[in-house]
Amino acid sequence: MGRPPKFGRRDIAGAALRLVAARGPAAATMSAIAQELGAPTGSIYHRFASRELLLAELWMEVVESFQGELATSLAEARDIDGAARAVRRMLGWVRAHPIEARLLLLHRREDFVPGDWPDALVERAAALEPQMGSALRRFCKRALGDAGEPSLARARFALLDAPIGGVKRYVQAGKQPPPMLDELLERTLRAVLGPAQRGAR
Repeated sequence: MGRPPKFGRRDIAGAALRLVAARGPAAATMSAIAQELGAPTGSIYHRFASRELLLAELWMEVVESFQGELATSLAEARDIDGAARAVRRMLGWVRAHPIEARLLLLHRREDFVPGDWPDALVERAAALEPQMGSALRRFCKRALGDAGEPSLARARFALLDAPIGGVKRYVQAGKQPPPMLDELLERTLRAVLGPAQRGAR
């Protein structure tokens, strides 16, 4: 019976993530990943056919984790209070995953996948935007009374644009977002989505 592999796919992805967080996607070469992991380069190619596939999977897993957290929060949100909890939960994800947050907020998808998606990931990548769009539309119908473009634009700003913009400077500086940010973003959300805005066009 053969020995189990010393380095699995998750170990390799973790090494690549640390390199990306420290020095950007370009630093995550197969040789650098092998050195970070303390493994022969061949063992990485044994589990990932190419650097492109490795980085694409890395980006996908981080985005799926973040977006899945937000989509779940929005599915539970019945009103503005629920939306505020979703924003706080998003900030909680950033605080709990500081390395992943650097990948997500400081780099573009094109930095990881400059061309077409690897065939193995095409369906997963295609599902990301519809998942978020569907979660936002359903929230708008429940909490704002309609899911027209004005309501969706307000929800995107309050639930995505403002929180991501607010937290990015702390992630870039390698700092934890302060508790004050939660309060500021909740105030922003309530101003944008609150009762006075309901049904506005």
